[in-house]
Amino acid sequence: IDIVISITFITLNILCSVRACNSDHKYRTISNNLCKLIVVINSIAACYYGYILQSTLTTAIIFLVLVVVWLFGCFGAGDIKLLCAFLLGIKPELTIACLVMVGGLGGVQLVVMYLIGLVTNKSLFEKGIPYGIPISISGFACTTLSFLSF
Repeated sequence: IDIVISITFITLNILCSVRACNSDHKYRTISNNLCKLIVVINSIAACYYGYILQSTLTTAIIFLVLVVVWLFGCFGAGDIKLLCAFLLGIKPELTIACLVMVGGLGGVQLVVMYLIGLVTNKSLFEKGIPYGIPISISGFACTTLSFLSF
């Protein structure tokens, strides 16, 4: 039964991740309702696997740090919401890996956007950077690892 529950959590997270990526790519926004759904899914998963207290504390600390970063205009509030929604479902020992993955994928995304802009003579950064894409990919990957390592 544990594998069925894990597959259910993973399936729900992949659906939410794809929706978040699609929305951020097209509109540069991710709905609050989608973030709330991700919070619910990952909170239930963390409760089920027994690390809700640790992941909540880790998420709260990261949230506070990111709010300071947001105040300096370096990170979007919507991106903070999305990242923290996923962090709730990630085992604390995988949190640093997730943050590194977000940064690495975000860097790759910036390079790709810049190169596409050079080739097409379009400024792809005018609407902002869809950082929800690397956050969603990293969040999905790390929640999946967390759910499968019970």
